[in-house]
Amino acid sequence: MSHFVMISRHTAESCPLNNGKTRQIAMDAIHALPEAAKKYGITVVGSWSVTPEHLTLHVFDAVNLDTVLKFSMEPSLLKWWSFNTSEIKPATTLEETVKLLE
Repeated sequence: MSHFVMISRHTAESCPLNNGKTRQIAMDAIHALPEAAKKYGITVVGSWSVTPEHLTLHVFDAVNLDTVLKFSMEPSLLKWWSFNTSEIKPATTLEETVKLLE
């Protein structure tokens, strides 16, 4: 399994804390996440929000980037993209980086 980080940003105007429409979209996506991840064999390592910066970080373990992209395009998750700009990047743990350096 490989690690992937999804970095998502939205505007203050579209923030789910301030906008009822995007709040519902966010809640729907949060509830759909476990089932969609299971469908693609993805493990959700964790999700974090940096509220003042309108930033969300998700860390996934998956077979490859293509799997994460397909997962993120699931109809139950696709609306997330309607108010977020997101990047998906491969990542390594600190331990994996140390092994590369040694």
